[in-house]
Amino acid sequence: MKLVAYILIAVFFILAIAAFYFAINVKGRKAFIAFIYLFCLVFTASAGVFYANYVPDTSPDESAHIAYVYYLESTGEIIPHFEDMHIFSNVVMKWSEIPNYAYMEDLVNYLCHPPLYYHIMRLAGGFSPTESDVVITIQKMQLRYFSLGISIIGLLLFFYIGYSRLSKDMPWLHLVYAMTVSSIPMLSYELCAVTNDALTLTTAALCILGLIRFSEGKRNILTYILVALGITASLLTKLTAAILCIVMALIVLIATMIKEKSLAPLICKAFFISLPIYAIAIAYYGIIYSRYGTLHPSLELISSKEYFENTIYYVAESERRTYDFAQYISYYMERFFLSWSGIESVYRFTKTYVYSLTAIPYEILWVIPALVFTPAVKKCAGKLSLPVIAGWISLIVTFLYQFKSAYGSFQSRGYLGGFASRYYMPFMPIFGLAVALLFLGMHADNGFEPSTGVTTISGDFPTYRRRLLYNTLIYTLALAFAFLMYYGSLPFFLLHYAA
Repeated sequence: MKLVAYILIAVFFILAIAAFYFAINVKGRKAFIAFIYLFCLVFTASAGVFYANYVPDTSPDESAHIAYVYYLESTGEIIPHFEDMHIFSNVVMKWSEIPNYAYMEDLVNYLCHPPLYYHIMRLAGGFSPTESDVVITIQKMQLRYFSLGISIIGLLLFFYIGYSRLSKDMPWLHLVYAMTVSSIPMLSYELCAVTNDALTLTTAALCILGLIRFSEGKRNILTYILVALGITASLLTKLTAAILCIVMALIVLIATMIKEKSLAPLICKAFFISLPIYAIAIAYYGIIYSRYGTLHPSLELISSKEYFENTIYYVAESERRTYDFAQYISYYMERFFLSWSGIESVYRFTKTYVYSLTAIPYEILWVIPALVFTPAVKKCAGKLSLPVIAGWISLIVTFLYQFKSAYGSFQSRGYLGGFASRYYMPFMPIFGLAVALLFLGMHADNGFEPSTGVTTISGDFPTYRRRLLYNTLIYTLALAFAFLMYYGSLPFFLLHYAA
């Protein structure tokens, strides 16, 4: 495994050297940039397949997700009755030579997500009945590979956003973007697993792409349809992804109307044409509210009090930890960012500390978008500045909402979970664009003109040498950041955790 890690590291340095070469030589430059994205796609997908085989059955809540798919397949319901869903055992039955799993009807499925992803997953098949009504043959890898295909669509959209919006004159900028959006460890860990996170990559990317087009002035029917599809599909897949998209869309829309002093971005033909798409989500949540009295049911709501208080989501008062608010913040932030820079699941494959060199690049991703407010970066960002800033604010708002929910659960029932950072993977293009624009802004301050792709170094010889050194430091810093992101994913796991 270590040999594979060293080979992967060597490949990065080959790409870095090639990025310098094609920055100077125009011939083959676009093909090389396309190759960067192709490599990152193959690398991330291969890592996902590796994890699915090397540490199978460890993706967060996978048995519950599979059981959700099975429930829809067996009942034919469009909108499930959550209280009737159960869970599969995570272990193959001992007497069986084929992958038979017990359907445990005494357990309630705790997933109350909207059903879009699970309906799509029904197309994968993978379930076969046995002589027993409570034993089902499940081809998990068949389901996982189908879900991998869904994830890859999202990744392709991630890469398209970078390829189409960043300057083709700077191949190293694309290398930085591609490594940033594809190197979150939990992204590859879940890529080949049955989880609705797979679909949120696509739904959020559609919304982000639509809002970028909107900010660029391309306010046609396609733009509004992309935003509507992204928001509606997110609402029908996962609430956190929907919050990210809705908050970002509102900020972009309101900021645009204020800047232009017009309601035209909202009151237009293209927007009205897209309205029926939103009606699908409205109808779903109307039905859910009529059934459960809330827009997002929980296990506590759909199960009995006695049942809920015997789950991991409820801690007996005598066994609860005692934290004041400051201590809880410290605990939450540490667990959140360790799961952001590492793998948090059945097993924990995390960095040693939140301030480890291999963890810091992942953490500063949350700060970098704020630098788009600075004049140098904002000038280079141009029309990308609004969607990046709006996306970052949306991330912060959703993070605060998640923290509030987690802290409320800790106070009311002693539960110390709820810190999952993987919910923010669908907005990786925002982080990736922010990083790329930061380095572009630094380069522009040193004489680079984005509109022409020309770097002008003027002045006397000492000034020339200083600026040349500064350029070199910018390149080195950008590639070092990209390398640490890349190294912190699969190569880190192979070197530190794989046998």
